[in-house]
Amino acid sequence: MWLPARVVSVPGMIKVFGWLMPGALILGVAIALVSSEEPAGVLADLGPGFPGLIFGLVVVLAAFFHRSRVALYALGLASLTIWVSGSESSDTGFLLLAGLLCFGLGLLAITKDRGVFSIPGLVQMGAFALMFGMGWVLVRVAPREASGFLSWTPAPLPDVDWIDLPQPIFFAFVFAMVSGLLVGIRRRGPVEKGWLWSLVFVGFALSYAGEPSATIIFLVGAGVVLGLSVLETSYAMAYKDDLTGLPARRALMRDLGLLGGVYTVAMVDVDHFKKFNDRYGHDVGDQVLRMVAARLAKAPAGGKAYRYGGEEFTILYSGRGVKETLSHLKDVRRAVEEATFTLRSWRRPRKKPVDPGAWRGGKKKKPRRLSVTVSIGVADSAGKETSPDLVLKKADRALYRAKKAGRNRVAK
Repeated sequence: MWLPARVVSVPGMIKVFGWLMPGALILGVAIALVSSEEPAGVLADLGPGFPGLIFGLVVVLAAFFHRSRVALYALGLASLTIWVSGSESSDTGFLLLAGLLCFGLGLLAITKDRGVFSIPGLVQMGAFALMFGMGWVLVRVAPREASGFLSWTPAPLPDVDWIDLPQPIFFAFVFAMVSGLLVGIRRRGPVEKGWLWSLVFVGFALSYAGEPSATIIFLVGAGVVLGLSVLETSYAMAYKDDLTGLPARRALMRDLGLLGGVYTVAMVDVDHFKKFNDRYGHDVGDQVLRMVAARLAKAPAGGKAYRYGGEEFTILYSGRGVKETLSHLKDVRRAVEEATFTLRSWRRPRKKPVDPGAWRGGKKKKPRRLSVTVSIGVADSAGKETSPDLVLKKADRALYRAKKAGRNRVAK
C-alpha cells in the first residue's frame, strides 16, 4: 500500500517508536497478566519478595545516577504495594495514599533531580516522607475522616465509567498527568518519558482498586518503567553529546564497528576555533559549535554527524565511497560558511525590554553577525586500509592537508 512521504516518514516513525517503547510493551504484558485467570498465581510464582526487589533496584539506580525524583517515586510505589499487600489494608487507604502520591508527583515533575544524599535531595525526601506519613496516620487513626474526604465532590463530572474514582483522587491524578506531560514536552528526556508511562500504570492500578493482585502488578510495572528510564538516561549520557545534541565519539566507534563493506568517514574541524574562542569567550564558542553541529546534522545523502571531541566532528556515510560523497561534503562546507549568527552583547537583558534601544544607551546599533568555516578531510574503506581505526587516520591525514592548503576546503 502506497502512502505519501509526508504521511509516513522514517524519522517520525522513530520518534513515535521511541515514545512508545518500552512503556507500551510493558503495559501490554501487565494487562495480559491481569487478564489471566489467576493474577495472584503469577505473583506467587514470582515470589513475595519480587516487588521489593524491583523497587529496591530502582532506588539504587536512581541514587547512583543522582535521580532523587525517581527514587522518591519508587519509594512511593513501594509504600502503596506494602499497603495493598497488608492483611488490614482497605480500599479507602489505598486510594488516599495513591492520591497523595499523584499530588506529590505533580509537584515533583516540575522540580529538578538532585543527588539523593545532597541537602536538596534530603529536603525532597523529607517532605515526601512527611506527606506520606501523615496520610498513613490519617487512614489508621481517622478512617471516617478519610472516607469523608474521598466522598467530597467539589465539581460536577459526567457519569462515565472511566471516571469511577473519588473526585479528589481523580483530580490529583489529572494534575500529575498534566504536570508530567508539560515537563515531558519541554525536557523530552528518557526519565520524563518513563515518568509519563509510569503514571499510566498508576492510573490502571487506581482503576483496579479492590483487586490486590492486579493493583500490585501495575505498580510493579510502573517501577520497571522507571528503572528502564534511568538506564536509558545513562546510555544517552555515554553516547550523546550534551552541548550539540549529536551522537558522541563512543557512538561513532560503535557504529563503525558494525559496518562492513564500503563506507566513508569525513573529519570536520572548525577553522581557527581557538583564536575565536579566546577573542569572544567560551559562551560564544559554544554557540559556534552548536551552529556547526546543526548544519552537519543536515548532511545530505544519508550522512550521519557525530561530535568527535573539542571542535572536531565526524560525518559517516555507510555504503558510499569518497567519489559519491565528495560533492555532498562540499555542500556541507558551503552551508557552514554561509551560516551566520548574532553576537549578543553581555549587556543584553534576558527579556526583551519595552524600549529596545534603552539598554544600548539610546543608540541603535546593528547587532554584529559572525560566521566560521570548516576544513574537511575524507577517506573511505576502499583499498588495504579497511579497519575503522585506519580509515579514521586516513581521514585525519586528509584533514591536515585541507588545513595546510589554506583551510575552508575539502581534501581527500
